[in-house]
Order: sequence, then C-alpha cells, then structure tokens
Amino acid sequence: MRSRRGWAVVLALLAIVTLAAGIPYFVAGEDARRPPQQPQLTTLALPPGVTLDSLQRAEVEEIVDGDTLDVRVDGRRERVRLFGVDTPERGDRCYREAQDRTDGLIGGRVLMLADARDRDSFGRLLRYVFRPDGVSVDATLVAEGFGTAWRQDGRYRDEMVALEAEARAAGRGCLWGTG
Repeated sequence: MRSRRGWAVVLALLAIVTLAAGIPYFVAGEDARRPPQQPQLTTLALPPGVTLDSLQRAEVEEIVDGDTLDVRVDGRRERVRLFGVDTPERGDRCYREAQDRTDGLIGGRVLMLADARDRDSFGRLLRYVFRPDGVSVDATLVAEGFGTAWRQDGRYRDEMVALEAEARAAGRGCLWGTG
C-alpha cells in the first residue's frame, strides 16, 4: 500500500513539473520554439518580357521540406525543387525552421519560373517559386537566413549570393542568428 502511495506522489509531482515547464510554450505558442524572425520578403526582377501573369501556375499539395514542394500543375503531380536556395536536410540544424518558414510563405498557389536546367538528378522540376503577389520564396528564404544561395548556376545566382551575405552579416534566421 505504501509503495502505491509513493508512486502516486512521484507521478503527481512529475505531472506538476511537466505542466509547469510547458506553460511558457503554451502561452507563447509555436513561436516559443523558433528563433526570432525578421521578415525580409524579397522580390526578384523577372526576365524581360515575362510577367507574373505569364508564369506557370501550380496548386501546392505538400511542403516536403524547406526547398521541395509537391504541386499539381497541368493536371499532374510534380515534385519541385526550388532553384535558388538550399535549405538544411532532415536531421540538420534549422531543418524544421526552414520547412516551417517555407510553409508559412506559401499558400495554396504558386507561380513558377523555369531556368536553364529543367530537372535535377532526382527528376524534380527545378523552378524559381513566387507567390501570387510577386514575392520570391527562394530569395526570401535566403534573405531571412533559412537557406543558403545555390551557387552552381541559375539566372539569379549572384543576387542570391548577395542576399546570403546580407543575411549572414545581419545574423538573420536560424542559420546565421544567435537565437
């Protein structure tokens, strides 16, 4: 009988401590687990003769990770790799934050711009991804410190590298910030 009472007291204390430790997260919500964010919504100049209305439209079905989406385009499901940014991989520091930020930036629809390479070695479409309001998802992730600039090729490579340098210098996001 004493043993049961002892265990009941231990479990009750454990429950109280667990609840007390969770109060700050409950009050602050999901943001308590994330570093402070400095929004840097970024646009990129479209190529001559290209407008937002002329970009390929897609319905977002799933955010796979920080730089990969599943979309429905022209009636078929495609996996899209954001061309201008490289975000942390699963298990790496900042993976979840980059995925969450991508999810927060993207609504149900995106606009896509192709570049010199159509697909990567995994068969994913390579596209610069824009919101309907013209904000570049790729550039914003780099500018906010959730990903690094893709340096090997691409129409916007130099702009992305400059955005990354600014984010590093400003200590933005989970990659470059101290939070």
